[in-house]
Amino acid sequence: MRKLQMTGAETFWYILGCIGFGAAYIAKVPIKRAMEDYGLVQMTGAEKFWYVLGCIAFGAAYLAKLPAAKALSELPEVVRARQAAVDGARITEAHAIA
Repeated sequence: MRKLQMTGAETFWYILGCIGFGAAYIAKVPIKRAMEDYGLVQMTGAEKFWYVLGCIAFGAAYLAKLPAAKALSELPEVVRARQAAVDGARITEAHAIA
């Protein structure tokens, strides 16, 4: 079963975290960037702004993105998609050589 939305408790704690200087929102941005890198979501203009600003601050946003990117790279769907892309590239190369 796939989770399609946050539970009531998760929503409550997220909103509470956002009230504290937007901490939960800012913490979400690097993870959403990792998801965008894998083509799973589209970041808003504001999220892109905060991500760049976080990267300027000693690369903090980039470093925060890495654990999420690693976890996403291990998802079965991503592994299959990556392998399909590699296989497709091999087929394209074979046709170009022939």
